[in-house]
Amino acid sequence: MSQPHPESGSYRNPSDDAWWRRALDATGATMQLRAYEQNGQEVTWSDAVMNASAAASMQWRRDTNERWANLPPGPLGDLSDGFAQRLAEEYIENGRMGYHIDNTEFLPNVRAQMARGDIDRTLETAATSIVTSADPGERGERWHHPDPDLVSDVRNAMSKQLLDGRYGDAQVAGNEAVADRNFAYRLGYATADAGVRAVNAGIAARPDRELARSVQHTLGAQPAPRVTPAGERTDGAGGRPASGGPAAGAAKESGAAPLTR
Repeated sequence: MSQPHPESGSYRNPSDDAWWRRALDATGATMQLRAYEQNGQEVTWSDAVMNASAAASMQWRRDTNERWANLPPGPLGDLSDGFAQRLAEEYIENGRMGYHIDNTEFLPNVRAQMARGDIDRTLETAATSIVTSADPGERGERWHHPDPDLVSDVRNAMSKQLLDGRYGDAQVAGNEAVADRNFAYRLGYATADAGVRAVNAGIAARPDRELARSVQHTLGAQPAPRVTPAGERTDGAGGRPASGGPAAGAAKESGAAPLTR
């Protein structure tokens, strides 16, 4: 892959990781300031830089929209392009057509959703697309409601990867296929890869739904358990407490309140 040459007498060199780190920092800061000026939002750097890169990838920076007016110059869309590349590899190739995932270079659905969305929800929008593609529902529904906990896990994984790679190793993706690409592209690729790994881990950790349905069906075919009338003793049952004990306490405690994040 040919790399652009630095401008004469300057350090502006998109082939250099150090230049990219500064460019991405400037981009994130610009979008954070823009969000605060517009409505007082305090947005994270990871959301802000992905939002700006998605807009640049969509070439919306050329518009007169004030929202994008102060984006720094440079190929900022490379971060989003690397992100989309990893998703395309996971959900489009090998006969798998993902939902909301990029399928052409000029019609990037995920990037468009990120750029149009609120700055502080950029990664959540991308995470929703990933979860919907990886887990299209039990009957393959296209527009099913994704698991909100799984969306949160995917978003957090991608945000962490962005922040870890912000000043981390140049080879953030650790993948030979993108080893010769610039820092932003590799960082975007690695960010999407973190999201893919998070959603796969979340799905793998679920109990086997088919097995659960089979067990329920089998139990449902059995006669109802016999209820012992009051006062009747069977096999020493009368000598045991009617309620309480460790097992009952654990059951009661487990249903006390849903898990929260």
